[in-house]
Amino acid sequence: MLIRRLANSLGTSTILILLASTLSAQTLATGDARKLIPEPQYPMVCTALQAQFSSTQRATPPASDDTTRLASALSSCSGSGKAVLLLASGSNDAFYSGKLSLNGEALIVARGVTLFGNNTYGSSGELISVSGNNPSIFGPGVIDGRGDLISGTPRLINSKNAVGLTVYNVTLRHAAKMHLYVEGGSNFTALRVHIETPANTKNTDGIDIDSLTNATVAFSSIEDGDDGVAIKTNSGPASNITIRDNRFYGTHGISIGSQTMRGVTNVLFEDNMLFGTDKFGNVSTDNNGINIKSDYDCGGLVKQVTYRQTHLTGIKHLLIFNTSYGSCSGTKGIPVYQDIVVDGVYARDSQSGAYSEFEGYNAANPLELYLAHVYLDVNNQQSSQYANVGLDDSTITPAGTGVTAFPFNLHHDE
Repeated sequence: MLIRRLANSLGTSTILILLASTLSAQTLATGDARKLIPEPQYPMVCTALQAQFSSTQRATPPASDDTTRLASALSSCSGSGKAVLLLASGSNDAFYSGKLSLNGEALIVARGVTLFGNNTYGSSGELISVSGNNPSIFGPGVIDGRGDLISGTPRLINSKNAVGLTVYNVTLRHAAKMHLYVEGGSNFTALRVHIETPANTKNTDGIDIDSLTNATVAFSSIEDGDDGVAIKTNSGPASNITIRDNRFYGTHGISIGSQTMRGVTNVLFEDNMLFGTDKFGNVSTDNNGINIKSDYDCGGLVKQVTYRQTHLTGIKHLLIFNTSYGSCSGTKGIPVYQDIVVDGVYARDSQSGAYSEFEGYNAANPLELYLAHVYLDVNNQQSSQYANVGLDDSTITPAGTGVTAFPFNLHHDE
């Protein structure tokens, strides 16, 4: 309302100058306070187990499986920081298990070995539950939830209030729901993680970062049937997060939300590439690129988010800032997006009907967005409203009810 009154009294050109001078002091996100994360070192081995089954049994796992001996080995190493190492033995290359728990120890799945979820863990909530200080999961082997075969929708790996969780150089396949869900705690690292699940599966997020501070996801390849990465606040605020140098195939985008009610701050997305089709040839079922989504049913403040150097190929929903997402459970609150900087987006071969969306909640709570060096091959938009958008050398100009675009020059803090 203030902007409209100023526009009426001062004129449109004057108000654009005022907006450019007052809103162009962006605070760029710095992400994870730990900055550069060193390449993780494999831990010492506490105990080693040899496979007694074959991956050829994936469709019909053995009734008497590895659950007991795996659980016993992990328990004996609990809190030590040392690892239970899973090894092949001749032609035996597989372990089959129900729910397992890590509490401050490591699990290493060796090259050529697969840890499969059995037929019964679907009612347990997850295959691997993680807690404690400095737990870790290492490859280069595979963890396969068999989500295409089991009943129920358990998560593959579920971390709760862990401090210093590291997931490194491991392949995650066929989760029945989320592949790697990390809620609470701090100092989470996922490096060189490979997620290989088709785009036409439901609710199979790649990596969810929920209610924690200091997190990095880097150098990973993610294909799944839902969000590639999602940042949420179900039990507390989320802050100091870096998502960099990743490749996403057939996902629902690099996402914040839908639960933002406890506040998301200081998130840096950098040097990520997104493709609308997975490696199996399936097109994403909700083909998003950059995606902030929330709703009054679970809304809150999202502030100081920077997207730097993002490449989009074959995407339909290019830049999505949505405050009326719907189907959102949490604590009621207005979704407010402030200090959002998009610096360098390159879209090509966009899917037919491609568009962007710039939607603030209302005139009192507009979207505060800065677009610099945004080069889209399709500049269509829909549902844009209540947004103040700075433009610096970009092909798209947001327009709609309550939308104001103004020139600015992006500044860099570093």
